[in-house]
Amino acid sequence: MRGNLKILILISILAAGIIAQKMGLLDLTRAMDEIEYLADFWWLPPAAVLLQVVLYLFALPGSVVIWTLGVIYQPMTATLLFLTGGICGSLAAYFFAAHLSVSWTARFSRSKIFNILQKNSGFLHLCGLRCLPGFPHSLINYSAGILQVKILPFIMSTTIGFAIKGYIYCSAIYTAFHFEEEKSAITVMTVWPLLLLAGFSMLGIVIRKKFFNGSKQAL
Repeated sequence: MRGNLKILILISILAAGIIAQKMGLLDLTRAMDEIEYLADFWWLPPAAVLLQVVLYLFALPGSVVIWTLGVIYQPMTATLLFLTGGICGSLAAYFFAAHLSVSWTARFSRSKIFNILQKNSGFLHLCGLRCLPGFPHSLINYSAGILQVKILPFIMSTTIGFAIKGYIYCSAIYTAFHFEEEKSAITVMTVWPLLLLAGFSMLGIVIRKKFFNGSKQAL
């Protein structure tokens, strides 16, 4: 539940930011102008991808990069960069984990995600874990590498998971930080990414309770 709580907090912060901008309590225009100039640098996209690869390789939260990408780039562009870094980073962690020492392998084998993948490592289970909000991708990558999960289902599920999560998060972040530029009222059409993120989070909570809380392998 901790991961879903973080998402709910994120939704609350983004919603508060949109309302504050609309009421004139917060003006991000100048700050955005200072940040968005980074998009003109050719090295930023490959640097963002490389940073994700390094973070996931060492079992660190590479998804933090989405905040920078979501603010600077349009949702589709940001999603493509997030997806590229996620796939490359996951593969790097997968092959790295396959050669870990016995002590490191034992450490990850105690995780609940490892136990689930040990019994259910097919495409549908991998895809479900990837798409479910709040799941640490690094643990999925390392567990799959240690267990030597089939590479094709791993790549396909990784692509789907990062694509879905990436677009939802990037759209919500971009909308929140660029809301003033639209100069429109707060309607369903203007805040749909935030509503989608909220629905995505609620779905994750329901799935966790229904399929994982009732067993010893619950997450």
